[in-house]
Amino acid sequence: MSMSLPPHPVGVKFWTSLWRENKDLPYSQIHTKFQNWYGHAFHRNFGRYFYAHRAGPLGITAPLVVFAFGFKVATMYYGTLRDLGAAMESAQAYGTGGYKTNPTPK
Repeated sequence: MSMSLPPHPVGVKFWTSLWRENKDLPYSQIHTKFQNWYGHAFHRNFGRYFYAHRAGPLGITAPLVVFAFGFKVATMYYGTLRDLGAAMESAQAYGTGGYKTNPTPK
């Protein structure tokens, strides 16, 4: 009984060529080759999804800094409004007139 299997999707030649090319190399060279291949493959496949900035090697921090600054400002604004509201309610509860009122003349 003979049966024919479909060819392997990646192929045996691919794996044997990888082994043949790298079996006699030290780990540092294999690692460098892989990092180079992976970096190029990743950038070619997923580069279109990244922000195309021209800010240099630390350019990725620019969006993070802008977000952090915006978050800080929004948090401070919320805290200010919350504290003003609390001061008004406290003033109404104790009958002191509230925030930004003239002192009671004596």
